[in-house]
Amino acid sequence: MKRHATSLAIAIPAFVAASLALSACAPAGASADKEAAPVDSAAVVEEIRAMLPDSILSSNTIKVVTDPSQAPYEFTDDDDNIVGINPDLAAEVAGVLGVKLEWSRADFGGLITGVATKRYDMMSEAMWDTEQRREQIDFVDNLISANNIVVAKGNPLGIKDLPDLCGKNVSTLEGSMMVELFEEFQPKCGSDPINVLIAPTTADQLLWLSTGRAVATIANPIVTEFGIEQGTARDIEVVPGEGYLSNNYGWAFHKDNVELRDAIAAAIQHLIDTGVYGEVMDKWNVSDNSRLAQVEINSEIVK
Repeated sequence: MKRHATSLAIAIPAFVAASLALSACAPAGASADKEAAPVDSAAVVEEIRAMLPDSILSSNTIKVVTDPSQAPYEFTDDDDNIVGINPDLAAEVAGVLGVKLEWSRADFGGLITGVATKRYDMMSEAMWDTEQRREQIDFVDNLISANNIVVAKGNPLGIKDLPDLCGKNVSTLEGSMMVELFEEFQPKCGSDPINVLIAPTTADQLLWLSTGRAVATIANPIVTEFGIEQGTARDIEVVPGEGYLSNNYGWAFHKDNVELRDAIAAAIQHLIDTGVYGEVMDKWNVSDNSRLAQVEINSEIVK
């Protein structure tokens, strides 16, 4: 992915690594709707908190909306708390800013509207930062979405890359970018094309691989590994590699809310620099190629 550079309205100070142990800062899960999570005053970085707009400083609360249906990015636990990678990272960001997070839920299709109409201050979601969406909202990118080949456990056919899929049954998700990837690659298979099996859901996509109907698939490795860990995906493994169709995931803000956007970006960069971001990613087994080394705004590196 091409990287550009942009600057924050206020420069991010060079912070010294702080002892922000994950276990001490992150709650087990974000509280249920409309109940704000507590503030860890020990983690506050005053230089970054000062970047917040007056409206947030006066209420000391950021209203966050999410669709908690994408495990492990954001989902609900048995007690209906919102948990996952994004809630954990958001809790650490709130600690740096010294604010409370007030969580609300909405369907995925209504998330952008909720931010664009200023009903919510921020959207925390595993959502692709795309040029089309940037026409309505700004993104602060904090993760990279990539898709890896997934095969039967032990990789009995030795599949490592797209050419190895020629002539084989491969499942993919209906309507996903993987369908276009296979269509573009088919000419390279010559007279032995990939037999693409279109699955209606991610669960079916992985199930067909587990049952032998397909010998491989391409899927988000974080979702796949979490499914294996939870027992919802069995006898499969992710083929290591840089992945395909890489794109940034980002949190969204109203385009007028530059101060809040930049404060959140500064807080994430602080968490990257101090290692706390890495601890959150480690907790959820997020691979290195899905992590950002520098925070980005609208897919441009912040300097």
